[in-house]
Amino acid sequence: MRVSLTKKIFFNFLILSIVPILIIDTYFYYKSKEALINRTFDQLTTVRIEKQNRLNSFFNQRFDFLKTLSNLHYTDTIFSQLDKNDSVVSGVFSGLKEILMTKDNKNNLCCRIIFVSNRGKKWVWHSQNKKIFQRLNPKDSLETQILKAVIRKSKQSKKAVIYDEKNDFSMKSHSIFMANAITNNEKYLGTIILEISLNAINKIMYENNPHNGLGKTGETYLVGEDYYMRSSSRFKDNSIFKIKVETEGVKKAFQGQTGTAIIRDYRNIPVLSSFNKINIPELNWAVLAEIDEQEAMVPIYLIRNDIIFMSIILSILLLGLVELLSSRITAPLKNLKQATDKLREGKYERLVSINSNDEIGDLGLAFNKMITQLDSQSARLEEERMLRAKSLFDGQEMERQRLSRELHDSLGQSILALKMKFEQLNGVSEEKKQKVLEEIKTLFQKIMTEIRNISNDLMPAVLSEFGLIMALKKMCREVETQTGISIHFYNEIQQEVFEKKMEVYIYRIVQESLSNSIKHADATQIELLLKETDKTITLLVSDNGNGFQMNEAVYLKGNGLSNMKERIKLLNGNIRISTNMGEGTRIYCEIPKTRNI
Repeated sequence: MRVSLTKKIFFNFLILSIVPILIIDTYFYYKSKEALINRTFDQLTTVRIEKQNRLNSFFNQRFDFLKTLSNLHYTDTIFSQLDKNDSVVSGVFSGLKEILMTKDNKNNLCCRIIFVSNRGKKWVWHSQNKKIFQRLNPKDSLETQILKAVIRKSKQSKKAVIYDEKNDFSMKSHSIFMANAITNNEKYLGTIILEISLNAINKIMYENNPHNGLGKTGETYLVGEDYYMRSSSRFKDNSIFKIKVETEGVKKAFQGQTGTAIIRDYRNIPVLSSFNKINIPELNWAVLAEIDEQEAMVPIYLIRNDIIFMSIILSILLLGLVELLSSRITAPLKNLKQATDKLREGKYERLVSINSNDEIGDLGLAFNKMITQLDSQSARLEEERMLRAKSLFDGQEMERQRLSRELHDSLGQSILALKMKFEQLNGVSEEKKQKVLEEIKTLFQKIMTEIRNISNDLMPAVLSEFGLIMALKKMCREVETQTGISIHFYNEIQQEVFEKKMEVYIYRIVQESLSNSIKHADATQIELLLKETDKTITLLVSDNGNGFQMNEAVYLKGNGLSNMKERIKLLNGNIRISTNMGEGTRIYCEIPKTRNI
């Protein structure tokens, strides 16, 4: 399918214009996306670190409070009286009430403080209720088991510990416990236990405010080592110890890695996540700050839409500009085409107008010069064609005249003599008649020889019957016999299987060369060489004659050189003639092989 140059230029310019726009837009989009993601990760990390710091402060306060209770100078007295009656124990605890009423009530450090003696007696301080000590008789077997586990862990550790197990007995909510075993001279006296509701921790972690830096879908939450949530989910109610979170971020956090990633959260929704493990002794929790990828990517989607809109507008503007430029570039070429069409019709009068000073303008100038030159050369070619036609017709006329002369002077005279001999047969004796018949026979033989010679001049029989090499050898012998000029023929062709047209043309070229050497060069010696290569036939004719001055007029004088040149041209070959006055002539022909196999 033909595509015009205007369309090619248009589409090439369009591609060269739009491709950079697409590359730049793509690069800008992905760089903006990367920057937005990094900024969001930074925000999430900042929120996560802030939550971690608050958690650390939360637990450090409780560790300090537990340490304060454990180090009171009358702690030993308290535990020694826990097994006595309620009135005695209440009196013992009276010293603690002032401390607990001020410090615990002010900071809301825990929901319950449990004192357990070495014999298992339990007294509890309720921070949110009556704020008095009461004997604790757990009816819930799960509470009893947990308290026993807390006491066992504190006794084994011999330091303040945290117990984090699933429970649902206290205040109808989940709790964790901090405990410290009290000893005196390696003797176990009892354990102080702080019960901390996860609701207090949840107040630190859970925020449902879209202006908190986490948007509408962002949240921070805690996950225990059992992969259950330790704080409330923003999206699911009653999530503490109910929702299991085994995401990539949680697993990496428990492996000790701190970082950010785009993962799927516990809802199987893609989120941007910042994760780490909290740095609190005895507490193996992971903290995560996350936001839905779709919400985080809203600004980049807006940027993408703006990029697409601006790209479309810019592409439309470029489309019009490219159309204008391609039309301006190809308009002079269209004018050149129209002028070329006129030139093909033989009309040389149309010149193209030149309106640009560039390569196309140079092309227009060259075209105008070409038209001018073609106009002048056309006249010269017409003159040369007329001269060649005249030369051809003159050659034909000269050949006719030669045949006429030979027929009249030689063959005509012989036939006339034959006629006269036949007339002598009337009224002569038998002896005389016999003699006349012998003369008539001789005349017939002479006529036959002359006819054969004329025929050989027109088309040598030896050429058609025995081939080019034999014909050339015969020609050389005859010319040498008739003129006395020494002719040497060197044949270097192994197998003679040439095309008939080539044989005739080579024969005529040699015949013309020998004729020129005999008639015009006054040569005494002529050399003829015929050889072949893989692709060409080479013919070389040289003499030691007078030579001549080479110029264009020589080809037009009817001396045969122009005919030789035309025959070589018809064979798709090349001819070179080297000569000079008094230096002889050398004719070199090179003809492509066309074997008649």
